[in-house]
Amino acid sequence: MNLQSREYPNLGLIVAMGQNREIGYQNDLIWRINEDLTFFKNITMDSYIIMGRNTYNSMPKNLKGRKYIVLSRNSDFNLDTSKIVHRNVNETLSFISHEKDSKFWVVGGGNIYNLFLPYATIMHITRIEDSYPAADTFFSEFNLDEWEQKFGELKCSENNINYRHTVLIKK
Repeated sequence: MNLQSREYPNLGLIVAMGQNREIGYQNDLIWRINEDLTFFKNITMDSYIIMGRNTYNSMPKNLKGRKYIVLSRNSDFNLDTSKIVHRNVNETLSFISHEKDSKFWVVGGGNIYNLFLPYATIMHITRIEDSYPAADTFFSEFNLDEWEQKFGELKCSENNINYRHTVLIKK
């Protein structure tokens, strides 16, 4: 089976990004929007969340109702048995292809999004109506013509950040 040439109907990406595709600064989120964190929780509940080692190190370690897959090239990096460590994308794609009844969400960082974007069939993007010039991590560029967009309403967070949830489905 050629893992590189297929899409994975149970694989999606979820991200919050600014106007210039910025998603992080010094291995942390740029914006904290409680409503968006709740949205993230609702989307990823009862799913696998896929992330790089740096993102794993920056997150709470026990998000209830989620199973972790952490990618790391560091052969010394290991986790407790409730979390899976993969060394590369092919290993992860092989696992996904055998878990057809499970959902998988890529949650960061920038390099991990870039690696999995070609295989994803859905993206949940929280578009922040602001920019952060000091950002050091960005979401991948992609061809918007390959995706059908569904826009949510513009909202304002409790800390006056304007944002909207957008769903993109692979055409």
